[in-house]
Amino acid sequence: MVRAVTFDLWNTILCDRDYGNYRIDLLIQTLNEEGFARDRHIVEVEYSSTIDFFNEVWRKERRHMPVAKLTEFILSRLDVHLSAEVKSGLVKGFEAAIFNDSPPLVKDAKRVLKLLHGRYGIGLISNSGVTPGRNLRQVLNNHKVLQYFKCTMFSDEVGYHKPHPLIFRKAIGKLQVEADDAIHVGDLLEADIVGAKAVGMKTVWFNMAEKNYQRDEIQFVPDYEIKNLTQLTEILCY
Repeated sequence: MVRAVTFDLWNTILCDRDYGNYRIDLLIQTLNEEGFARDRHIVEVEYSSTIDFFNEVWRKERRHMPVAKLTEFILSRLDVHLSAEVKSGLVKGFEAAIFNDSPPLVKDAKRVLKLLHGRYGIGLISNSGVTPGRNLRQVLNNHKVLQYFKCTMFSDEVGYHKPHPLIFRKAIGKLQVEADDAIHVGDLLEADIVGAKAVGMKTVWFNMAEKNYQRDEIQFVPDYEIKNLTQLTEILCY
């Protein structure tokens, strides 16, 4: 019997957005102010290369790399040395970029969370990337949906990214259920479906983009597939 439901964040609860341009603008402004002016194209290339490198680390090792390390890496590629205070401000600015244009909720997300609240323990399991969990919680609070989650697990706080089992097990523990009494909803086959199934959870693939895949392409296949979040209530028979 399903007693708990966990959700992915990006493109499941919040619409994904790219904040790279905001961070590049901040980086260029900071370099100019500190006397290290660089051509924008060069900064864009080094920023993109750094993100690609860190994404590869996240993908292969499932470790969360702190934004401070990412910042140090970009600066080293640009051959720039900044004071600890300035670097700290840059890190905070990178992390807060999401507040420049906060992402909207996915259609029906708030309605579904409200319907499930009180009937199931609701959790959130998210890879946080450059935006830390504390800022993502603020975005959810601004949308007035944070209240529906009994637990919120973010990779920067756990130390590992989905599909690493630790982040799923911590959520199950917080929700005080066994893995087979929990179901995870997410849009990414590897991060969400493979990760959740590997620890024994049931899974729902939120295939909003209507992608196709072959059953032999991934280690586990989803138990259910939905095109919109309201279909989740039909699966749960809440």
